[in-house]
Amino acid sequence: MNVIKEKLIKNIHYAGKIGFFHLLSANLLIQIAGFGGQVFLTRILDVEEIGAIKVMQSYLNIIVIIASLGLNTAVLKLCSEDNIEKEKINIFNISFIITIVSSIALVILVELFLSGDILKVDSILKIYVLLVPFLSATNLIVVYFQAQQNIKRMSLLQSYSKVVIVIFSTLCAFFLGMKGYVYSLVILNLITFLIILPFIKKEVSNILKTKFSRVRISKIFGIGLYAFGANLLGVLLLNTNLIIANILITDSKSIGYYSIAQLIISTMMMIPSTLGQIMVPKISKVSEDKKAVLRTLKDYYKRNFMIAVSLSLIAAITAPFILPLVFGKEYIGAVGYFEILLIGFVFWSLYSPKGIVLMAVGRSDVNFYISIFSVSINIVLSFLLIKYYAMYGVALATVISYLATIIINNIFFNKKYINK
Repeated sequence: MNVIKEKLIKNIHYAGKIGFFHLLSANLLIQIAGFGGQVFLTRILDVEEIGAIKVMQSYLNIIVIIASLGLNTAVLKLCSEDNIEKEKINIFNISFIITIVSSIALVILVELFLSGDILKVDSILKIYVLLVPFLSATNLIVVYFQAQQNIKRMSLLQSYSKVVIVIFSTLCAFFLGMKGYVYSLVILNLITFLIILPFIKKEVSNILKTKFSRVRISKIFGIGLYAFGANLLGVLLLNTNLIIANILITDSKSIGYYSIAQLIISTMMMIPSTLGQIMVPKISKVSEDKKAVLRTLKDYYKRNFMIAVSLSLIAAITAPFILPLVFGKEYIGAVGYFEILLIGFVFWSLYSPKGIVLMAVGRSDVNFYISIFSVSINIVLSFLLIKYYAMYGVALATVISYLATIIINNIFFNKKYINK
């Protein structure tokens, strides 16, 4: 017992030392704010509106990834290396300019699609999509801070802004309904972006001096394009099933229940993912030393899996009591979906550390190939199982695709990295 206690205390001390708790608190708040404080919204909006918001968020997640073009990963990798400060600023500024341009172009394109009534989604998405430039640019700035291991500063900045967004967007939902909530999100994220800008004053002041050389662009997109593909496929893996369900299922309440279950799983993912975020710059610094990378992976893998299993056991036992208490008795229907997705959460924890390592050592191309497999099997299974099991089919498709990904992930990791 004393040995377990000592290990626990040692792990907590280590986590605090590397900034884990600062980053974790920020990530948890971001996750809550990202869905507009849905924990609070379930007491204000009905189940159908919650489902509609989640479907819109699924579209938004995909659009933001497309707008980023994988440049977040390129900045995280290149600005973590021992480059001179001037070169890091130049890399960031190139990525920042491209991100803003691509975000605005995508907003215009989506507005045209919505005007033609091509997408089967609530018309309020026309306003919701205006979040894309602010979210894309803010995410890039945060990653830039992370690359320089400025975790505490970044975490405080995110935490304060997201608390404000949660409080005010929820108040707007209470007084003005779903439309008020969406409008407030756009305004509050614009304000957040403007508040963050002074923190990159040095970078912004040099933006007109940015040098777009072929070598730099090639270097950035050499990492970014594969990362973009992997990130896009990853977000499709998490969001496509809801979009498919929105098209094929008429029971909007079941979509709302599933959305709640998925929200909790996504929030739980923030805890092991936070450790991964901290490990990326550390692995990048020793990326040329394969033995050092594998040592770090082994340590990260054990911590990640232990966290995931512990969380899953606690969540599975308490879910039937906690979910109705937190979200309301009406949401007891979310428990079944949640407990199925918990199994997928454990499977995810078995392969995600290797994906983090591959990204950190500049092998985003391998993650891209793995993601193609995962998304393909998830989409096929969603279409097949949804016909027989409705939204439970969507949950089962997610779990099976995560299980299959463990196998393909190990094959690619061994072949493309360990045995290379």
